[in-house]
Amino acid sequence: MGNEKRTLLQAIGPGLLFASSAIGTSHLVLSTRAGAHHGMIYFWIILAALILKYPFYEFGPRYANATGFSLLKGYRDQGKWAVYLFMTVITISMFAVVGAIGAVSAGLLATMFGVKGISVPILAGVIIGVSVLILLLGGFSGLDRIIKVISVVLLISVLIAFVAVIIKGPVEASTDFVAPPIFEGAGLVLLISLLGWMPAGMEASTMNSIWSVEKMKDTNYHPRLKESLFDFNLGYVFTILLALLFMTIGAFTVYGTGEILDGNATQFSNKLLQIFVQNLGDWAYYIIAIAAFGTIYGTLITVLDAFPRCFVRGLRVLKFPDIVDNNEQSHFLTTSYKWTVIIVGIGGFTLFYFSAASMIQLLQYVTILSFLLSPIIGFINLRAIQSSAIPASHRPSRLLLLLAYVGLFALVGFSIYYLIDLIR
Repeated sequence: MGNEKRTLLQAIGPGLLFASSAIGTSHLVLSTRAGAHHGMIYFWIILAALILKYPFYEFGPRYANATGFSLLKGYRDQGKWAVYLFMTVITISMFAVVGAIGAVSAGLLATMFGVKGISVPILAGVIIGVSVLILLLGGFSGLDRIIKVISVVLLISVLIAFVAVIIKGPVEASTDFVAPPIFEGAGLVLLISLLGWMPAGMEASTMNSIWSVEKMKDTNYHPRLKESLFDFNLGYVFTILLALLFMTIGAFTVYGTGEILDGNATQFSNKLLQIFVQNLGDWAYYIIAIAAFGTIYGTLITVLDAFPRCFVRGLRVLKFPDIVDNNEQSHFLTTSYKWTVIIVGIGGFTLFYFSAASMIQLLQYVTILSFLLSPIIGFINLRAIQSSAIPASHRPSRLLLLLAYVGLFALVGFSIYYLIDLIR
């Protein structure tokens, strides 16, 4: 029993990294706003989205456990076009995402924690620079330890806020309050955004498979399939829990008052802080501040690691005919990763510094494109997990495959619906 627990603990890590990369603006902003504007009906909408998209993310650690390689090898086995497609998605995303999340982290530090005497752009540069150094010096094992600490602090702070909100009870609705429509105007935009980005972009499935491989190398331990899936499910339950907690917090503190939570993530968080203090008292200020900053910074450092790892592994499967763990390929991965982390950090900061006014709009374009491509990534994930490289012992069950096909149909349907609405 003791050895089993010890080996299970060795496997834990990639699932929490996945959760941390997912629990960003989709949870802090979209989930809270959904509850604030439309109430508890979003409990079922969020739950449905997370269930329908579950198989595509689960295929990441399943493939890694079965083959010892990331999903990128599964893409290359289908044809180089699949690798080029995936690399296109992350290349157009990584600078904008890192720059935007770095800016939000800086904005939260400046406004919530009273960091004075330094501008937000410079503060963003400092935060990104420190994160780059952490990744270069600490490597995967350093990131693994940091995210475990952030996850614990984040869960405790959000739970405290949630319990306080539940004890206080929902705010009293205004007599003239009319719930806004979900399928029209701003409500429809919020619905599509949340369905598309809950819990994350589809490329996070590949990121998770890469972290699973790195964890095996770091610990020199190849976990059993049930241990890898336990780790992933732990992280996925974490994303579900926090999404529903943030949604409930929004519903109990805002819904019915007619208050609109809008603006970018920094403005949104400050408005949410004001509402918390008004409802619960001054003591709640730092609780929600810690929860907000932990949510955003955890996402920053994980995507700053994930994008370079995805990029260099994409180059690897294109460069080398045979993917093997020899000195040449290990040196290529290590050296390319370090340089790519530096380039992505500098590029993300530079993009924000010189285009701060249009940063949110740029990020919207990036996320829309990634959302529209997500059915394709989901489809090649489905093909990879059913390939001949996967032994029968690691194949997904018929029920999981059925859920994947239903989810794929839903992704295609929402993409078409979004395009029609965009054109209209």
